[in-house]
Amino acid sequence: MNIALSTSVTRPSYRRAAFTLVEIALCMAVVSIAMVAIIGVLPAGLNVQRQNREEAVLNQDAEVLLNVVRAGQVGLQDLVNYVDRVTLVRTYGDGSPALTNHFHGPLVAGSPAGSQPFIDAFQLVGLISRPRYTLEASSKNPSGLIRATNSISLEMRSMSGSMANLPVIRSGNVRTPRSDPRIDFAFRYRVAVAIVTRQTVLAPDDSFRAADTTANGVSEVRLTLEWPLIRIGVNPNQYRMGFNSREFRTDVVGVPAPLLGNVPQDSSYFGSVLFPFNPLSTKLSPSDILLYRLQPGAL
Repeated sequence: MNIALSTSVTRPSYRRAAFTLVEIALCMAVVSIAMVAIIGVLPAGLNVQRQNREEAVLNQDAEVLLNVVRAGQVGLQDLVNYVDRVTLVRTYGDGSPALTNHFHGPLVAGSPAGSQPFIDAFQLVGLISRPRYTLEASSKNPSGLIRATNSISLEMRSMSGSMANLPVIRSGNVRTPRSDPRIDFAFRYRVAVAIVTRQTVLAPDDSFRAADTTANGVSEVRLTLEWPLIRIGVNPNQYRMGFNSREFRTDVVGVPAPLLGNVPQDSSYFGSVLFPFNPLSTKLSPSDILLYRLQPGAL
């Protein structure tokens, strides 16, 4: 007798695990919080990187300008391509109205009205090398010399950094025209120049006073850089000043002296020369602008 046994295999049932909607929502909330924190820190990091790059450019440019002023360098014709404008303000001690003169480089238009173009970097060096205090003819005393305070400021493009910031873009021997929009991407800043000759230190004993007169042969060159200069509207001659500033100082053995000679190649620099290259033939008038320079090779 055969008995057939029927057997059935019973497989255990497995439970499939998955994320619930609540868990997914919690994960998305955590990721969102992390992304908000990262996005909040990112602009600060970009600003720090930009400021470091700008300060590195300004450190190199300031060193060039200090060497130009304290060494009385000439032959730097390319310097005028980076200086958009120079403003000279003379304030007189006798209460005469202050006089303001504007000068501009070859890559910008003559604005404001009456701005004079630079013919040579020799003129630029002669202007920014003016001492802080000079004797000038004023409108109230045209026949005499009155103590005047000179305020000199430069609007510049960066001379260092990447090529994207450089103002002069050459194609063969053709220089960038004024209307070239690529010039507008240059990093701009303003420089205030002050050269002050140290005064003799007074001592109660005359025997010490003679030794202190050596201070009269030392001048302090001070550069105050403010940046950036940002364009306002469509007018290429109007800018807004940023909030960054830095000061550079150095001492120079020497005193700025008036220049002599109608051309930069003249070996007799020291004497009276007016802007641009006009020798002084009569007494100074309020409209005359003397050029100055420190002795070549000053330390």
